[in-house]
Amino acid sequence: MHPVKLPAFVLNTDQATYFRNRAHRMDYPTHVGRGWQIGSGPVELACKTVVGNRLKWDDMRWRYDGAHAVARLRAAYLSGPACWNHSWRPS
Repeated sequence: MHPVKLPAFVLNTDQATYFRNRAHRMDYPTHVGRGWQIGSGPVELACKTVVGNRLKWDDMRWRYDGAHAVARLRAAYLSGPACWNHSWRPS
């Protein structure tokens, strides 16, 4: 199936609308001033810490369901008492 080719002005209008509607999310100086992380590094490090350090020990083999459950519990635990305690509330 071939994609439909739209005229350039339609694409440019769509792109401009996209950025205009999300400009508040791209105010990086304000975000940095508030101490918020704007890069992917902290998230990548968290994934490595939460998942990698727990699931990649020597001689460990995981199925998807078990790995998913352990990763969720580990993320809740490392996020602090509020997240950990919330994890144990019935749905």
